Amino acid sequence: MNSQPSKQPQKIIETIIDRLDEKSLKEAIDKPIDGAVQNYIYEYKEQTDHRQIQRLFSDFTAYIYKEGLKNGFVPADLPAHTIFLLDRYYQGNCSNGYTAAIFDAINGGQDGVKTVLQRIAEIIKTIERERYINAVFKNGIDISDWHLRCKIVEYLLTKYKSRFTPALQNCHPSQLADEIPCLLSIIINSSSTLQQAIDSL
Repeated sequence: MNSQPSKQPQKIIETIIDRLDEKSLKEAIDKPIDGAVQNYIYEYKEQTDHRQIQRLFSDFTAYIYKEGLKNGFVPADLPAHTIFLLDRYYQGNCSNGYTAAIFDAINGGQDGVKTVLQRIAEIIKTIERERYINAVFKNGIDISDWHLRCKIVEYLLTKYKSRFTPALQNCHPSQLADEIPCLLSIIINSSSTLQQAIDSL
């Protein structure tokens, strides 16, 4: 039987990672979001309540998608989507989640609001990077080929072992066959962190 290069896990992963270099991710996602953050204008009021803060968060989220990413994706129920993002991803000064974000914004004054908005932008960056990685993954791998996906996971767990937690290292490839985009995200993010550390020396 012929073993086509395109079916070899190493070749597939090398091709995908080449398409997901940090420069490409920054150009496609980080740069436009950072630009939108800088251009976003809002009126800050000393006396504010959680409803006003929630509205600000939702408006900011919509602005990031519309003016930053320009991808046409704006959830039908924007307040609910914003609450979901904060509940799932926000890490505050003393606590996590949506309530923590409201608390940090109200009690931190103008700087607190600015910090929370920046964190929302970072949350969206992370989510959009995962979407981008997932799209490249779907274009680069035949997702209907279960055995190939297992081989790819096996290759990733072997070659990039040090990038993964012990819990992931101990998983059987078949357990992670549906999680290849997440594994790739871990690899790419850890490479980016390492490069930033090297650049700062």
